[in-house]
This record gives sequence, structure tokens and C-alpha cells, in this order.
Amino acid sequence: MPAAMRPHDPRHTTLSSPDVDDHDEKVAYTIAGSPLRDSYARYQYAQGIENNNLMASTENYFLNEDAMQEGSPQGILERGEDAALPPLLIIQGTADMNIPMSMPHAFVESYRAVGGSVELEEYPDMPHNFILRVGKETDHALGVVKAFVAQQLTASTVATPAD
Repeated sequence: MPAAMRPHDPRHTTLSSPDVDDHDEKVAYTIAGSPLRDSYARYQYAQGIENNNLMASTENYFLNEDAMQEGSPQGILERGEDAALPPLLIIQGTADMNIPMSMPHAFVESYRAVGGSVELEEYPDMPHNFILRVGKETDHALGVVKAFVAQQLTASTVATPAD
């Protein structure tokens, strides 16, 4: 999410090769499976439920609580930062033990409040990253993803008519 919302931030544009040099880092749309939407709130949640693995992974990535707050997509929205808001699809299992479901709902509300287009597809009783497993829910989620991509491609074709 930070890379999609801050496409010109050098912390999110570290890839360099002849294939990507001079390429605009903006994305046309974003698909996120169980994404990190509020790094600091998730860290506080992990502390509250004493999930040492989740706390450690958050600390290893962000290094400190200030960075967790600064890099939080929810914080970016709440602070009113000038952020890119590509159309967004979130695939989320409701039994994700890494977050309370209030987090994705708050993010969707905030994203929409600042003008972003977002779809939240919830999968009852599915755990974190369930989409990596074989099953009917994964098959359904992949169908939702395909439909979302088709919708975005159709919208971009309509928005930029051929010469």
C-alpha cells in the first residue's frame, strides 16, 4: 500500500534496471491480499494479544514506532497527505488473526472519504493469506481478481481512446 500511495517516494522505488529506468512508478490499480493498512495499530494489536512473532516482524521491517506511524497507509490518509489513490481491491479473510476486522473497515472508509475507489471482498472464517491455499474460497477470490483487472483495463481503454 505505501508503494501504491507514495509512488515517487524513493523508499518505495528502489528497483533499478534498464527495463524500469525512466518508468513512472504510479500504478493503474492495486490488488492486495490481507494487506498492511495500519502498521502502528497492528503493532499495538499484536502487543495486546502478545503475538511476539507479529511484533518482531513489524519491528524488523519498520525499526521503530515512529516509522510505523509515518509509513502507515491509514496514517497517510488521516494526515491528509497528497497520496496517489489508485482503484483498490482488498481480499481479506475475516479470521485473520493478525488484525481485528475493524482495521480493514476503517481503511476502506478513509480511502473512500478522500476520493479513492476501493472494494473490500471479505471471506468468512478464512485466515491471513488464505488466498495462498487451494480451495473454493481461493478460486472465488481469483475470479474476483480477474473481474477487477478486466474492469480496470476496460476503464483505462475507455479513458484513453485510440487515435
